[in-house]
Amino acid sequence: MFTSIGVSAALLVIGIVVFVLLCYKGVHTGIAALIGACIVGISTPDGLLSSIFTTFAGGVGTFVVQMFFVFTAAGLLGYVMQETGASESIGKKMTSLLGVDRAPYILAITTTILLIAGIGTYVFIVVVLSVSLMSAANLPRRIGLISCIGIAPAISFCLPLPNVPNSLPTAFLKTSTFSAPVLSICTGIVGIVLFFLYLHYTVKKARKNGEGYDGPEVAKAEEAKDLPPFSTSMAAILVVVILALVFQNVFKIEPTWSTALAQFSGAVFVILTNIKRCKNIGFVKIFSQGSTGMWPFLLLAGCVMGFGLVTQQTASFDWLIQKIFSVQLNPYITACISVAFVAGLCADGISAMMMWLGMFGAQYAAMPDVNPHALHRLLVCTTQTFDSLPHSQSTAVSLSIFGLTHKEAYGGVFVTTVIIPTIFSLFALAGCIIFY
Repeated sequence: MFTSIGVSAALLVIGIVVFVLLCYKGVHTGIAALIGACIVGISTPDGLLSSIFTTFAGGVGTFVVQMFFVFTAAGLLGYVMQETGASESIGKKMTSLLGVDRAPYILAITTTILLIAGIGTYVFIVVVLSVSLMSAANLPRRIGLISCIGIAPAISFCLPLPNVPNSLPTAFLKTSTFSAPVLSICTGIVGIVLFFLYLHYTVKKARKNGEGYDGPEVAKAEEAKDLPPFSTSMAAILVVVILALVFQNVFKIEPTWSTALAQFSGAVFVILTNIKRCKNIGFVKIFSQGSTGMWPFLLLAGCVMGFGLVTQQTASFDWLIQKIFSVQLNPYITACISVAFVAGLCADGISAMMMWLGMFGAQYAAMPDVNPHALHRLLVCTTQTFDSLPHSQSTAVSLSIFGLTHKEAYGGVFVTTVIIPTIFSLFALAGCIIFY
């Protein structure tokens, strides 16, 4: 009875709604994910117990295995940057050079550079800089979060860059990462402009409402001269970025491993250049508190992944996907709607694109009225529409490493990672229909 398509679809919707409501009521995201998984798990063919003890727990374990050292290294780097005063040194210098109100734009530009360089785990790097800049600019952490993740959809998924998202459709559609360059660049410009307009509005509103920095206290020195030099503090960030690029592109080390190794190297650099300060802090404290500081958030994000895996086991999941593909409309429209729908169900744009391409990529590319290059761009853009709903693993990760809850920050996340991508995806859809 519970495994029928109708009942499982209802339970799927209820599970997602309950997850969202619990998050907004202040319930721990991991607990909300577990409760949602229990509701959805009733409708899976394997049953509730198997869904929770095998599928859900397996998803948590898989995520922990994949991201353990990235979270550990990020915690250590962030800890030593804050405790030695290196973060404050960067924040003070940046704001003195560019002005207090430009701090969010500094983060957005830094993120853009990392994205163009192909560092998909950019958020673990930028969060260190965000603490110092938001503290120095006296702006809420949520603005730092928006500055980092809000620009990503327009850069990585709209512009014709040689990155992972742009590479995925090439094997199915016989295209290249530079397909439909004019459409790609124009769509990217729309996304970038909308993002910066919203960021400006958010900063202005925060100033007007008197909202200030609300994060952990950054290490303070009595005099500016007591802070570490800006040169060595900023060099630590550069060490992370450069080594991540070298490990990934020269030595061909897996991206998450590259990021973890680069972050560990950056932490060691900070310790060596602030050896006296670190002795005063205590090396046992640094490695005990710093390395483990992100572990609770690692488990939280893993729970969200487990919830996503349970939803994919329901009888209604495949039925819903097939149903939307059966709609008789312009092929660009059906492609756009179906990819967005799958992204919402999977809560992951990359997974949605791979699922869609595997099932329908070849047949869409063979349609006489479909340009594969335009379809390539439309697909990549549209994966960003509903992949960042509250039950998204990437959303949970981003919120967790900034130390924020859905209630505190998801409003801005929704605007920059759902509404704005939906707008530029519709722009791309119009371009496909009119010009291709």
